[in-house]
Amino acid sequence: MSHTDAASDSPAPESPPPEHRPPVRVSEVRVLQDWLAREIERDADAVDSGTVPTSTTALLDALLSAKPGAAAFLWREQPIRWYRLVLERDRFVALRPVDGPDDLLWRDVSTDGTLFGVAERVHTEGDGPLEAAGIDAAAIRTYRDELAAGTRFDPLIVRTRRGATPWFVADGNHRATAAALHALETGRYDPLPAYVAVTANPILEPIVDRVRGLLQRLAGRSIGRRGRRGP
Repeated sequence: MSHTDAASDSPAPESPPPEHRPPVRVSEVRVLQDWLAREIERDADAVDSGTVPTSTTALLDALLSAKPGAAAFLWREQPIRWYRLVLERDRFVALRPVDGPDDLLWRDVSTDGTLFGVAERVHTEGDGPLEAAGIDAAAIRTYRDELAAGTRFDPLIVRTRRGATPWFVADGNHRATAAALHALETGRYDPLPAYVAVTANPILEPIVDRVRGLLQRLAGRSIGRRGRRGP
């Protein structure tokens, strides 16, 4: 058998599952366009003008108008690095609800402050806690049924900061809760895609800057000493 035949008989290496593939950098414009498209799909009046904005500034203005609380980080926490990835289960179960006034509603329902905790409560107690908190239980059930039927969800919008900080869902609380409920009911997690915004850490960054400055000063002193040495 030739080397060619042997190679052709060897099974092709399997690619890793989506949730184990590395994140891919994406542009902010792409994320904002996708996010705004979802808002328009939910509410045709989300954009005042008759045309969908295309520039980053116009997209940002439109999102801030449509979701002033959830989208506030887009201007407050610049610069932002955006990535597209598929959420591993451990990361998914730790997702926290969107910041802002609505955050309190979701946390009141959750068993542990996460969206998975919201699904756990619904799984054991039904829709009552959701309805008492003013959360759209019907939307979650509809998403759950769509996921069970094989529908693929659009990426969640998630934000975090550099370092070991929690991941917050800026857009997609209902979809994430529906996916968690489906996982509890079936024992199977169907990995969800997400756009992840990574912003600077206001606590970590000053420390890093100070350490960098100290190292630069030490390097400067070392260079100065070497410069004073004779042959």
